[in-house]
Amino acid sequence: MLIYKLFLWKEMKGGTGKVGRKMKITNDEADRADQRARTQQLMNETQDWQTLQPTPPRYLKGIAYQAWTELTPILNHSGLVKQSDKQIVSSLCEQIAIRRLAYEQVMKSGIVLANGRKNPACGVLNDSTAKVKSLAESLGLSPQARASLMNIQSDNADDDTQNIIEKLKKAGSEQF
Repeated sequence: MLIYKLFLWKEMKGGTGKVGRKMKITNDEADRADQRARTQQLMNETQDWQTLQPTPPRYLKGIAYQAWTELTPILNHSGLVKQSDKQIVSSLCEQIAIRRLAYEQVMKSGIVLANGRKNPACGVLNDSTAKVKSLAESLGLSPQARASLMNIQSDNADDDTQNIIEKLKKAGSEQF
């Protein structure tokens, strides 16, 4: 039982990334050191991978094309997104275009149509928003998913375990 409690507590704190919160990928000095170290390790392990192409795929048009040209410099600058993530970024750009067009339709026609029915564009807007959010996690190709698949651990795992034991002792666990 104790080991199970330790496992759950560590998982909730982002320990192994198999349960609980997704691992955070960040270079921000304000974030935790273990998160920054994990991000740096990810960047080191993928540094030889080809960066995302700056030119949009030929099939992207209009808003999706514009989204690609705006996103790729930012994504390439981060050093986390690679050419292998092209389909996710492309799908993201497509969903951004769909979302924007649906939003324009809702603004033009309203949430409720003249016949009293819900505007179908509201459903499209909702679906595309959800897809935009989930695309970065799909197929294990997003930076966070890669970090989870690599199962990158913090260097101070033993210290974490000791801290957990101390906290359980303070909480009055009888097993210590």
